[in-house]
Amino acid sequence: MDPERDEVLLARFLEGDDGAFAELMNRHEDKIFSLALRITGDRSDALDATQDAFVAAFKKARAFRGEAAFSTWLYRIAVNACNDLLRKKKRYVLSEDVELERRSAPGDVAGAASDRVDVQRALAALPPDYRDAVALHDLAGLRYEEIAEVTGVQLGTVKSRISRGRKQLARMLEQRDDLMPSKEVT
Repeated sequence: MDPERDEVLLARFLEGDDGAFAELMNRHEDKIFSLALRITGDRSDALDATQDAFVAAFKKARAFRGEAAFSTWLYRIAVNACNDLLRKKKRYVLSEDVELERRSAPGDVAGAASDRVDVQRALAALPPDYRDAVALHDLAGLRYEEIAEVTGVQLGTVKSRISRGRKQLARMLEQRDDLMPSKEVT
């Protein structure tokens, strides 16, 4: 995505062109929704957090200083919107529409979907700092430096949170595998 285009659109919006903000939304809504879904673990919550993020960006657009890319600034707003929503709920809930029966047959689409649900549950169970760092890096594709800007922490802290978050995810997923019945080879 072209960061210069974002800055042009933002400038047009600040000059009174509401259509420019709509174009900014269109450029970023899929990535923001995807990030929100990974952080909240729930489609409805992700939609709410995405909407909250864009409303906040609309209201705070004049406060954008341009010290980071517009997308980085927007990610920070989205992460905050997700965490605000989760704090209000005080728990993580997965949508009933993503609950799938776990199957272990190779190439099984339902089994693969179930694995994604398990990863989503494990991600939602991480402490917020780890969850945000892992989601921003591994799912949203942000570089360490961008995550440091989004979260307002040092680069080393970002790397540490991602490493620790991944280790916790691996432990949770290994425990899940330990609970699954083993398949006998015939």
